[in-house]
Formats: sequence, C-alpha cells, structure tokens
Amino acid sequence: MAVRRGKPEPILDDVLLCLQTGWTWQQLQEQPNRFVEKMRIYLNAESRRRLREAERLREELQGGLRRI
Repeated sequence: MAVRRGKPEPILDDVLLCLQTGWTWQQLQEQPNRFVEKMRIYLNAESRRRLREAERLREELQGGLRRI
C-alpha cells in the first residue's frame, strides 16, 4: 500500500486533539464542529510558533558557541 502524503487521517487528528486538550473521544464528539475546527487551527498555529521559537533559540545558541 502506498503512503499517502498531506493531511493525516481524521482519526489521528482526533487523537492529537484529545491528547492536547485532555478530552476523551466522547467529549470531543460532544463539541460543536465549528469550535473543534477553531481549536485545531489555534493549536496548529501554537505548535508552529513553538517550533519557530525553538529553532531561533537553537540558532542563537549555536552562534554563541561559535564565538567561544
């Protein structure tokens, strides 16, 4: 079977959202669809922000080590 690229399976999205929010799958199902979609957008943006910040700090540390 070929590996699909791009958007992950919807169940994986659900699992990640439950892990990030502490919700059970049943609690997730009880949330309004629009709210869940906004939560996904927010959490994805926050994750990207954290990755950018980590990369910035890594580069800053490497630059400092080069001067030593």
